[in-house]
Amino acid sequence: GRRPGARGGGPARLRLGGGGVSGTAARSARAAAPRGLVGRSRPSVGMMTSDAKDGSIRYAQIQGSESPREAASSSVPAASTEELLKQKSADPVGNDKDSRIKLGAAKLVSYLREKEAGCLQVEVSSVYGVVLSLPQIARSCGWPRSLTTVSIRAVLILFLNYVLQLWIIYLINKEEMVMNKFAGKMYACEFAARLVECPDAPGCLGPGGTRYTPSRMYDYDTWSTRNYVRDSLHALFPHLSDKIDAEVDPGEYGVEDNYCRYICVLIFVLSLTRECNYIYDMCRLIWYVPTQDESWVTYEVPEWAEKDHIKQVQGWTEMDLIKINIAGMPLHWKVFDVFVVILPKFVIWWCTLSAGTAFLLNTSGIDNMIVNSTALSFVLNIDEMVFENLTCSISRGILDRLEGYPLYNLEEQEKMTDRQAMNAHQENEQHAPFRRKMLSWARICPANLLLCLVVWLLVTTEYFHSNCKKNEDGSWVSKDLYLPRGVVLSLGQALFPWLFDLPVEGEPIWTMPSE
Repeated sequence: GRRPGARGGGPARLRLGGGGVSGTAARSARAAAPRGLVGRSRPSVGMMTSDAKDGSIRYAQIQGSESPREAASSSVPAASTEELLKQKSADPVGNDKDSRIKLGAAKLVSYLREKEAGCLQVEVSSVYGVVLSLPQIARSCGWPRSLTTVSIRAVLILFLNYVLQLWIIYLINKEEMVMNKFAGKMYACEFAARLVECPDAPGCLGPGGTRYTPSRMYDYDTWSTRNYVRDSLHALFPHLSDKIDAEVDPGEYGVEDNYCRYICVLIFVLSLTRECNYIYDMCRLIWYVPTQDESWVTYEVPEWAEKDHIKQVQGWTEMDLIKINIAGMPLHWKVFDVFVVILPKFVIWWCTLSAGTAFLLNTSGIDNMIVNSTALSFVLNIDEMVFENLTCSISRGILDRLEGYPLYNLEEQEKMTDRQAMNAHQENEQHAPFRRKMLSWARICPANLLLCLVVWLLVTTEYFHSNCKKNEDGSWVSKDLYLPRGVVLSLGQALFPWLFDLPVEGEPIWTMPSE
């Protein structure tokens, strides 16, 4: 009711929870009260006033609040009932189940489409992620001794990882480029690729100069042993050479299943896709983060109450108030990360891919192909083993708390009314530009699958171009085999054979025979 003595046109006040407070006092108390105050023991006085002239409704929360909901209501601005009704009529939201489902679907699609830009992260289980992030955290903290020594340790461990990975790749290439040639093993290429059509089809001529049949085809170890026995008989009994050639058949060397080789190479490439994605994410991280001296470490205390009260209510410790986020880094640190982390990681990835592909395509047995297609990827997992066993708890704890660098902004979605969200969703579904529609349909095919197919074609083509030649019948056979001049293989020759040639003898020890 009206306050006694008030005029008819004056404001009527409705008392809530105890004594009346003037409008000026209420506004002053509302401005002085901390926003979002939760769980304080001070008394709370709420007051709603109604102005008879414009029908506006105001609510004042004085000095305290008993719950987060009451604390949040203290910051609600004044709004007239006419404006609220007008806004509701302009932005209707159905309360029935179907309307809510459609609204939820619209908001879900809008959020997911915006978050598709991704959030940049570092490898939290790899020594690469430690070297990329730990120096920036030490820089942000002013290079304290504990973090500085851990950062130096991480760099040393990274170089140890490089030595291990490159050494394994070196040995694989040495086996293929040096030791196999001393053993007289030619490249498999397409030997026995058309075994089901042999012996009369084109491409059925083996490296021994005879035609393939299923009963005469062996892997290289068996074939070379049978050739050794025949040659030994020739040396012991030269007068029986014609009879030995007629009775002793060493058979032919070839692959057991040509399609199995290609499938195993594709599986091997697929197993390396994750490392390729890590390299791409690191490149994006260097590109997108600001080239500024920003801190990766912040100390954030909420403003809705005192720190001790917040820690007590939320069950927090001081560590919960420390935030470690990916932020900007100076230019010289970006250069350091590119040449010390990203570029060596890419070189190791490509060398592993090239060496593993050649190893698989030179494998003739089906069981060996399948086993090796998954075993070769362990080279790129050495960095995770090094991280797990050689890094300290400080490094692992920091990476566990490191938050990503989001490339999306959800501010627009948060500000949208329900009707605006529905309209935007309908506009996107019905009247989207042609380019956006094509991008939507492109999601049917995984991008990683396309990447795998492209890389698979590249490495397979590179193998045939480097080691094979086209025969007269149209099949791919091994190039002439030359003995290396020594067993020593330099690191450049092992990793970049297309740049550094391997010295060989002048005369070949094997050439593709004619029929």
